[in-house]
Amino acid sequence: MRIGVQDKGSSSEPIYRLAERTVRNWGLPYSSMVLDLGGGAGHFAATLTNYFEQVHVIDFSPIITSKRILCSSGDLNERLPYSDATFDAVVSLEVIEHLENPRHFVREIARILKVNGQCLITTPNQISLSSRLCLLLRGEFQHFQDSNYPAHITALLPIDLKRIATEAGLAVRSISYTGEGRIPGTSIRWQIIPPLTGKWFSDNLAIIAVKVYEERPHSAIGNKAPLELIDQSAADGPR
Repeated sequence: MRIGVQDKGSSSEPIYRLAERTVRNWGLPYSSMVLDLGGGAGHFAATLTNYFEQVHVIDFSPIITSKRILCSSGDLNERLPYSDATFDAVVSLEVIEHLENPRHFVREIARILKVNGQCLITTPNQISLSSRLCLLLRGEFQHFQDSNYPAHITALLPIDLKRIATEAGLAVRSISYTGEGRIPGTSIRWQIIPPLTGKWFSDNLAIIAVKVYEERPHSAIGNKAPLELIDQSAADGPR
């Protein structure tokens, strides 16, 4: 049994829509170097080829066959097989919750990003109403129950993601929510009632960040230090 590994993984349509909207808003050049980190079966990598000439994917065992998608195999718990400052953008959908050390993972993302490089990470939303009720009644977060183990092993709150990103040298632009979530014990979505959206009624969230440095002569990490978090208000509003 491989803890955290989910072969041929894929995400839900609300996550893909949020990710594509984010990538489109970045407005990066077609020639940009882009990595789908933990791209699994390549569903979102195929979408990325609509925006970029080539897309790189790394996963434990990628199963993608496309001339425009360049695949590598690797353990995402370890150092990534890329040089510093390689990519203009890194996208990682529903991966961080599968990993043993989220701080190492985000540090690796920051390392391989160019300055001003963009980053998008999604994960289950632990502060949704459904997840809070599950924690209250069962003592487990909704997406980290026995039925999700050993695939899901690391539950992270939005504040955890903010802190981890900042520690790694990334400036958080926003926390966004998919706007779609399931009512516990049913297949019905909260969104049958239109106002029910945002962080309380979304099953997944995304942290959107950029690698931006400002010069600080006597910083503990050399001459570069991460900017403070910005746009924090975006984390609390509905998405």
